[in-house]
Amino acid sequence: MIGRRATGSRPVRRVRADDLDDGKAGSEDAAHDAALWLLESRARTRLDLEQRLRRRGFEPEAIAGALDRLGAVGLVDDQSFARDLAASRAGQGVDAPRIADELRDRGIDPELAVRVAEASVPSSERHERCRELAEARLAKLKGLSPEAQFRRLAAYLARRGYPGEVIDDVVRDLVDLGR
Repeated sequence: MIGRRATGSRPVRRVRADDLDDGKAGSEDAAHDAALWLLESRARTRLDLEQRLRRRGFEPEAIAGALDRLGAVGLVDDQSFARDLAASRAGQGVDAPRIADELRDRGIDPELAVRVAEASVPSSERHERCRELAEARLAKLKGLSPEAQFRRLAAYLARRGYPGEVIDDVVRDLVDLGR
């Protein structure tokens, strides 16, 4: 149960910005505890944790020390976070460039983001993956005019990050515009 000790004896007190005095704001242990509390709900990047701890009022030295400790034991690992997120998004049909953008937005190093995204969605599979996604989506668009199917399918694939030329090829193959 979140917020309670394993024994259930009493609640664990969360450190808040208004609770920080000069001693706690500079305390690496207090920053470490706050970072652990943040990590209980989900994995986070080092940048995300750093920003959240800074907003809570911790000093930069305390934050750096706490994050270094967490990194040393593997609780803060941007590369692992990037691989997991990229695999998840690739499973949802998202293409590599969009995945790389999402990773960069979350604070992952740009070079690492591109490398991990391309590993999760190889460019050699792009056309085939796009076609599979389009076929599945087209089944939900039955009953619409071919023009509406074309527009909606193209927009759907674009939101997933596929390049325009791939979208155009796939959608033209699947939707008969009668031209």
